[in-house]
Amino acid sequence: MAEIVSHNGRPAISVNGQIYPPMMATIRTMEEGKRIVFDSEYFEALGKSGLRIFFLICDTLWLKPDALTLFDTEARLLLKAVPDARIVPRIGLHPTNEWIIAHPEECVQYSDGERPPVHLFSESYETDLPMHYSLCSDKWREAAGIALAETWRELMKLPYADRIIGCFLAAGGTSEWYYMHEVIDEKNKRVLDHSEAFRRHFSRYLTERYGTDEALKRAWKNESATLADPPIPNYEAHYFASKVDYECAFPPMRMYTNKPVPPAPTNGTSLGAFADLDQHMDVYDFYRAWSLGSADSVLHFAKVVKDLTPDRLVGAFFGSQGCTEYLSAGSAAGTVKVLESPYIDFLAAPGVYENRLPGGAEGQREVQDSFTLHNKIYIVEQDTRTLKENRYFMNCCQIYDMTDTLNVMKREFGRNIADDVQAWWFDQLLGRPRYKYPEIYKLIECQQKIAKDAYSLDRTKKNEIAFIFDEESICAASRQTFRDGVEDMRNYEIHRIGASVDQYYHNDIDTDAMPSYKMYVFFNTYVLTKAEREKIKAKLKKDGAVAVFMHASGLIDPDAEPHMSTDHMEDLTGISFALENDSFDSVFRWNGESHPISEGQDIRALFGDFSRKRYEMLAARRVDAYSKFQPYLYPMIYANDPDATHLSYFLTGGFPAVSVKEADGYTSVYYGAKSISSATLRAIARFAGCHIYSDSDEVIYAGRNYLTLHADRTGAHTLRFPETVRLFEVYEEKYYGKGVTEITFDMYLGETKTFRIERSQT
Repeated sequence: MAEIVSHNGRPAISVNGQIYPPMMATIRTMEEGKRIVFDSEYFEALGKSGLRIFFLICDTLWLKPDALTLFDTEARLLLKAVPDARIVPRIGLHPTNEWIIAHPEECVQYSDGERPPVHLFSESYETDLPMHYSLCSDKWREAAGIALAETWRELMKLPYADRIIGCFLAAGGTSEWYYMHEVIDEKNKRVLDHSEAFRRHFSRYLTERYGTDEALKRAWKNESATLADPPIPNYEAHYFASKVDYECAFPPMRMYTNKPVPPAPTNGTSLGAFADLDQHMDVYDFYRAWSLGSADSVLHFAKVVKDLTPDRLVGAFFGSQGCTEYLSAGSAAGTVKVLESPYIDFLAAPGVYENRLPGGAEGQREVQDSFTLHNKIYIVEQDTRTLKENRYFMNCCQIYDMTDTLNVMKREFGRNIADDVQAWWFDQLLGRPRYKYPEIYKLIECQQKIAKDAYSLDRTKKNEIAFIFDEESICAASRQTFRDGVEDMRNYEIHRIGASVDQYYHNDIDTDAMPSYKMYVFFNTYVLTKAEREKIKAKLKKDGAVAVFMHASGLIDPDAEPHMSTDHMEDLTGISFALENDSFDSVFRWNGESHPISEGQDIRALFGDFSRKRYEMLAARRVDAYSKFQPYLYPMIYANDPDATHLSYFLTGGFPAVSVKEADGYTSVYYGAKSISSATLRAIARFAGCHIYSDSDEVIYAGRNYLTLHADRTGAHTLRFPETVRLFEVYEEKYYGKGVTEITFDMYLGETKTFRIERSQT
């Protein structure tokens, strides 16, 4: 029996009572749907290195009549090479092209009636789809669900079925449950989705949300709207999603100083970078339904497997907040519903495809500590690049030799242990395996021993900082707003604070299992109901915490009238605000105010924008068109509270940028920009009384029992601890200090050290 159990304070994979710590493995065996390569030597070496759980490709018999033959060949080869291996099939749920042609109404359709073809690529199936099947089509769910059940029953008849411990559900682009079309086609001024499939789903969503036609008409301010046949928001209503970003970044040129500044871009449907929910609740509902439809499909297929074999694990790629397009992808805003379901045990995602070079840090896409509260597991697809890559990826990742390779693999593993997430090494380089080196096998073997040791200890987290996110707000703000306010921070800043953080959806803040923290940072909680605000305030008051509210926190209440008001922000933060409906630069300077947050800050340095160099791997990513924009604020929302202390002011407009006020039982810090640096977070964390391991602004992953430091410079490095400890470097197998609270040692750029923290008084 395979299940997720609580093991030493955190969820873990258990098979017949045996606990499996990270890492696992996925080895690609099919190239472009043509050539299949099975490498028993590779499997055997990985098995000898300590890996036991392997994800193998297995499409449905509907899609590939020989799918079971291919799977069986690989599974038997694996079990011969690794006799005690456990297997999770990655089952593709794509429909056949024949089914797509026969069911055009189940495929996404633009407002002009066109259903464009797409090129589908996954690890085992690549083809030109005549149309993109809808990820919320109930007819696709029915057909693919029957195929999944048929395939799964056949898998359970295999003589080694007891070794098959779970099912991994794959659909959409690269099996990651995203649409390969943009919702908004700017060139042709058209929008998705006018298909019958989506209309049925949209009708069900709206019926559940509003109940009656009259309630829908009031919410949408549209007397012709009906639950049975809801109109799809027109092209203009999607303006907030991306076009406002472009027009703010590239305003009309003003060559002479006596000309007025460019007017803030608008088409009347948005409040700056936010959808105007007071006039256009329909577009918010559209994007909510767009993501929840994909979530419903994940749960539909998960239930198929769970109904047949409740003693197996089920998971999927889903819920990426980063690296996939937030709005169009249709998978970022339905994760909470999936986590609340009994049919899913884990979700997975690759690390973000940027900043992976030596000295950098690979950002993550999921809000992993909310998984723990629901007894789920987040699995990182660790497709870590090595010296085996082609020239393009060598250049992007700057991994050129074995030293680079081993240090980066140590860094990623160190993050997984500190953050306490699962992971698999993923090799998609068919024919020239990326990890097939004696040095890497030796490293993996060492890491498996470290992981086993880590799982033998108390895994309960004792972090002092919680980062809070919201998925509903994804449906109301522009893609650049999320790039600035969430993704850049998670990719470049979070692991340079010098302190560890936990990450949650705000939906979990009032649960009994939610720990207490000294500091909370609310990053994209733009959409909050009155009840949700009350739960947040109660938690902050209970913990006596410092709460950092980023730009526009609480601006939107979908249940109140009006929906968009700074009064909602004041109710949340205890600070009064003013709003300027115009576009401004987000740069500010500290004003030298005598306050612990701003003391010691360089009063001439610029803050509030993104200042690090980007290292992106996938130049063709759709989001990249927006990744180079500098942050902007539109609308400008600032504290105008006479009882607040203003620590800085925006350099354009002169409005307060960072303001502090004692609220009812907690301290409110309003940070008016969207982009925040590790230095600023570190200063606020110190003010909140949080322990800082290092002020060096380099990559640190610290957990209760292990700390990993990844150097971004050559020279001396210092670590400080809140208590007396013994520090054992696990790869060198030597103590760096016994009975110490501070150590200093030398490292070279790109080097990784991982210390086991042993608490001792001697």
